[in-house]
Amino acid sequence: MTPLDKLYWLRVAAGVLSGVFATLLGFVSANQPEAYKGVILALAIYALTSYAARYHMFKNVGVSLRKIYTHGIGSFIMLFLFTWILLNTLITA
Repeated sequence: MTPLDKLYWLRVAAGVLSGVFATLLGFVSANQPEAYKGVILALAIYALTSYAARYHMFKNVGVSLRKIYTHGIGSFIMLFLFTWILLNTLITA
């Protein structure tokens, strides 16, 4: 498995976990659902995966920074939104 494959699967797992954490964060204050907290959480987790990729996974490998920052972003966003919406629907239904 290449380092880019590992980065992709890291972002897939991080997208699902972001959706789970955003759902739990949204139901801490049931009276005031605030969706921006979930989005900020997702951005922070994506930034952490970028940091891990840049300084740990690709430390001595010649891969461009643009590739590191953008590889797997679509999967991360789609899985984050899917998980967040699905869990919110299941909890509130």
